[in-house]
Amino acid sequence: MTSSLESLAKKLEASPDYRVLRRFVPPTRYHDGDGSSTATALVVDVETTGLDPVRERIIEFCGVPFEYERDSGRILTVGPAVSFLEDPGRPISEEITRLTGITDAMVAGKTIDETAVGQLVAGAGLVIAHNAAFDRPFVDRRLAAFKDKFWACSQREVPWKSLGASSGALEFLLMKRCGLFFDGHRADADCHALIRLLQEPFDDGTLPLRHLLESARTPSWRVWALNAAFDKKDALKQRRYRWSNGEGGLPKAWYKGMSAGECEAEQEWLKQVIYDGGVGWKAERLDAKRRYAEEA
Repeated sequence: MTSSLESLAKKLEASPDYRVLRRFVPPTRYHDGDGSSTATALVVDVETTGLDPVRERIIEFCGVPFEYERDSGRILTVGPAVSFLEDPGRPISEEITRLTGITDAMVAGKTIDETAVGQLVAGAGLVIAHNAAFDRPFVDRRLAAFKDKFWACSQREVPWKSLGASSGALEFLLMKRCGLFFDGHRADADCHALIRLLQEPFDDGTLPLRHLLESARTPSWRVWALNAAFDKKDALKQRRYRWSNGEGGLPKAWYKGMSAGECEAEQEWLKQVIYDGGVGWKAERLDAKRRYAEEA
């Protein structure tokens, strides 16, 4: 049956009027090693009761470790997923259940095994999430094993759009770049899908994981628009600044992350547009250990 369906798929693909998507089946190995230096990374994903890490809770955690070559970014072996459901101590909304498929009954009495997670994290030099600005605050608040780990964001730190992708969404990228689909919005499926995506080469032959590793090794900057006038908020929002409410010792102000090459121009924009020729911002250097952390 499978061979006949594949034959039909190939016939459709022979026509320019059709594109065929295949279901993604996670492998345990992508490449054989060539003797190059290797390291271990951990892909992490969480499902939560909402968007705010202060008020909301994790209902599912998953981590998938993999071994990779430090220079090329080629992934060698992929370890088993370590996944846990957790009871948030409150009802899960219908919206979250529709999105994730996780119900109150599924999480009742469940908890994340912190010892198992600690063993998983201990062997990883880098933690990767597809939206680290969302995942890291939840993970840091719940799991002490992640304290002071280096993080990278595969959504922000791989130049998807400049290299031809119109969206950075994981499901879209896997379909567009790999011709694959998967049942998303469960943490283990998202982790394996991301690992596969990081191994699909760009036109120049470089791997997304290599871009991600180079970005993780390069310091970035965060600029704070301190004491910005209220009537400047729309300009800041349009410029993709986010609001910090002062939680975790952070300033109560608008802020934005950027590369070192963008920082000088951004400060000039703040001077002219937000501070009317004056000063009032703060720029801070961030490495991968502080990037995406609430207290950074």
